[in-house]
Amino acid sequence: MRILAVDDNPIIRMGLRTLLDGTPGVTSVADTGDPYEAIAYVRAGQVDVVLLDVRMPRMSGLELLPQLTGATVVMLTHTDDPETVAEAIAAGAAGYLVHGALEPEAMVAAVRLCRSGSQVVSGVAPPSAAPPRGPAVRDLLSRREAEVMDLVADGLANGEVAARLFISEKTVKNHVNSLFAKLGVTTRSQAIVRWLQRGPEPGSAVGPGRTGPRPGPHTLGPRAAAP
Repeated sequence: MRILAVDDNPIIRMGLRTLLDGTPGVTSVADTGDPYEAIAYVRAGQVDVVLLDVRMPRMSGLELLPQLTGATVVMLTHTDDPETVAEAIAAGAAGYLVHGALEPEAMVAAVRLCRSGSQVVSGVAPPSAAPPRGPAVRDLLSRREAEVMDLVADGLANGEVAARLFISEKTVKNHVNSLFAKLGVTTRSQAIVRWLQRGPEPGSAVGPGRTGPRPGPHTLGPRAAAP
């Protein structure tokens, strides 16, 4: 496994190199604070996994993420708000780890899980820490809109939702536009955050049906396709 650490803080990069060098299964560790150099590394096929910071001065991690196609990208950052997590996962991140949330061995294990196809989120404030939204969020949508929103929250694009529900892509777009209006949002990431924080399902005796990111590590299962 060839790893590239992308962070504008050279101390963090040095710490990651020290941690990862010599780790079983890790064949090389490179680092950079230059987003364009990171793109060049990935496009040249020189890395398997990118550990990517969110807040960087020249280009944010969320802006850089879509340009790193071909590598498994794991966000490794101090930023722990659920909306940023949802945006990163929706944009194709295989995992989201907050600095200090995991011991070094557990962090390496989480990276391996991401590389093998799972999504892992760790160190993020649970939805209960956000303003309560309650089951009324689901009640805002029709049954079909809720089905569409469940698949959108799983990271499926409109065409994939259409195939899953045996409806046309145009119908999916109409449902998405309608549910955006009902949820009071304008982007998929905002809709996902609202949906993941909606609280327990009506009649549920065991708590929320979809809890969203929580302190972990929390393995979300096989990585969904990016929208």
